[in-house]
Amino acid sequence: MGRRRNLPSIRQSASIISAVRSRRQSMFEVDWQTPHLWRKTAQTRTTAPRLSGDHHTDVLVVGGGFTGMAAALGARDCGLNVVLLEGNEIGSAASGRNNGLVISHHSKASPSEFEKVYGKPLGERYNRMVADAAGVAFGLMQRFNIDAHQVQEGWIQPAHTEKTLERARQFHDEWKAFGANVSWLDRDDVSARIGSPYLGGWMVHNSGHINPFAMTIGLADALEREGVRIFENSRATRIERIATGWRVLTTSGSVTAPEVILATNALTEDIWPGLKRTLIPFKVFQAATPPLSEELRAQILVGNPAVSDMRNDLRYFHYDCDNRLVSGATHSLWFDEAQRGRAKVAQMLGKAFKAFGGPPEVDEYWHGTFAVVPDRQPRLYRLAPGLVFGGIYSGRGVALSMSLGQELGRWAAGKSSDDQMPLPVTSMKPIPLHALAVQTANKMHAWHRLKDRLG
Repeated sequence: MGRRRNLPSIRQSASIISAVRSRRQSMFEVDWQTPHLWRKTAQTRTTAPRLSGDHHTDVLVVGGGFTGMAAALGARDCGLNVVLLEGNEIGSAASGRNNGLVISHHSKASPSEFEKVYGKPLGERYNRMVADAAGVAFGLMQRFNIDAHQVQEGWIQPAHTEKTLERARQFHDEWKAFGANVSWLDRDDVSARIGSPYLGGWMVHNSGHINPFAMTIGLADALEREGVRIFENSRATRIERIATGWRVLTTSGSVTAPEVILATNALTEDIWPGLKRTLIPFKVFQAATPPLSEELRAQILVGNPAVSDMRNDLRYFHYDCDNRLVSGATHSLWFDEAQRGRAKVAQMLGKAFKAFGGPPEVDEYWHGTFAVVPDRQPRLYRLAPGLVFGGIYSGRGVALSMSLGQELGRWAAGKSSDDQMPLPVTSMKPIPLHALAVQTANKMHAWHRLKDRLG
């Protein structure tokens, strides 16, 4: 007989699987207590208390990002009592850590392409929500007097190849026919406005950029003034079905409600069986230069628009309130992430903007995680009677989350039926081979760069 192999025991195998899952989970963890640029330049806010004891409300929202807070507002505007639970602090996840672009446009698709997917009536309703989304977001800032360093000077999407130029023209023409406030920019105009050579592009005039962390805390303050009870550092750990609806438990208390909205997005874990397998967490970083001189600002992003181009490995930028140029990217491998990220953005900015005369200094760096799905279509799930999930914006969440969130709140309040929603209401849609899909999506950066080189 041959020598018997030392195979792992069942207990050892379970430990190995647990360790792999732990490493995968830790990849997306954020040190949310260390100040990043958006937090350092925003006003301070007194943290809401931790949930303690047992509470009852009409609508419970789990998740204190833009979707959750907008849902709480939608339900509160309908006259209902609302409680919101946030696992860490308001602004600690993707809503407070993203680049801050506020855009009324789909992620990668045109209006007609969504109509083909959803059918004309529903497709038109969804396109209308997207077309108005940036205006809704800026409208909330005006309604509640929120200082989010907002600049509504439009968003420009320039094209760098003949193929992307044709696609940009399609986007412009379809939104123009839909009635959106858009305009076409020729080669000279778009290159002069951005300060970088492009073949042409289009502009969405109701769009712009913000400090997203300032928006999160401003919206939280507004909700509290409106009567929404917010509990921070109160992570929901379990959901139980009860006779009157649902009980959501944390480590220090519980909330019962007939209607519960889950707005956990990329941070969805095991609170509801199978839910986390319907989305892919995707990690990105942001970086920023020191404040630019008036001379440089006269040549780069003239008029202070928001910009993101049509490369697979996106270039996107805007100014912050102190005239820093803010951009970002992603890594395939996350070792030495801050040093490598600052260097990567510096190289990209030096190539994009000849006015720098080479790579500029980049001194701010932070990262975050948002949620994507392969078809880039947001989701509305009815998990059970009185329990819903909404979100997943695949990189267009700043504007869209505030529109869809309010629709979620009105829906939970009974003011909208399923067939009146701007998205189809479905059961969960698990992603096949989910663990592999997560790893593949977060390793696609090198492939995207190669595709750009190949044109």
